[in-house]
Amino acid sequence: MKWSEDLVKDIRTNSEEVGVGGLPLDDSDGPSALYKILTEEESSKLNSYRGPVEVTECNRKNLEEQFLKIKNNCNSILEIGIGRNGQQSFCTVFFKNKNPETKYVGIDIEDRSWVTDQGEEIYFLQGSSSNYEDNVTIFKEKFGVDSFDFIFIDGWHSINQVLNDWEYTNLLNDGGIVGFHDTSKHPGPHLFVKNLDRDKWEVLENCCPDDWGIGFAIKK
Repeated sequence: MKWSEDLVKDIRTNSEEVGVGGLPLDDSDGPSALYKILTEEESSKLNSYRGPVEVTECNRKNLEEQFLKIKNNCNSILEIGIGRNGQQSFCTVFFKNKNPETKYVGIDIEDRSWVTDQGEEIYFLQGSSSNYEDNVTIFKEKFGVDSFDFIFIDGWHSINQVLNDWEYTNLLNDGGIVGFHDTSKHPGPHLFVKNLDRDKWEVLENCCPDDWGIGFAIKK
C-alpha cells in the first residue's frame, strides 16, 4: 500500500501518542477520539470551538495560497469529498483559480453533479473513493486523466479511510501537493500529517489550528 511507504509508522496500531491500539480506526461518533492525543490546553481549545462554519475563510485562503503556487503547472486536480457547503465549498476555490484547460475531478458518495456546470474541464464521479482501481480506470477512460498535480482529501475522516484515500497519491506528479481538511478535529487527517515521512514530503501540519484545520504535503 502506498501509505506504508510514506508514513514513518502504522498509525492504526502503533501511535506513540496513544499507545498500541489506543485510537479507534473509525471516528464514526465524531472527533472526540482526537482529544486522547492532545494536551489538556489543546483539548480545551478545540472543545470551545463550536462554530457552525465547516469551511472557514482561513481554510479557503490557505487552500488558495497552496494551489496558486502550482496553478500554471497544474494539469489536473482531484478532490475527494466535495460541495457540502455550496458556494463556500473548497471546490469553488479550484473553479475560481484553475486555468480553463486544467481538469478537475471530484468524487463524492452524494450527487454533486451541479459542479459540472461551474466551468470548463470539470468532471464528477459519484461513488466511494475506496473503489480505487475502478475509479482510476474511469479517470483514464472517461475523463482522460492519468495523473494529478493537486489532490485534496476531505472525505470520511477515519484513519482507515484516510489511508485508503492516500492511495491516489500513486498518481501524484513530482512537486504535486496534497491537502487535508480537518487536521485539527479528526484522528485520520490529524495523525496522518503528523506521521508523514519528512524525507519524502514537505509538510504543513495545520494552517488553521483555531478551527477544523487544514494541512498540506508537498511531494519532494
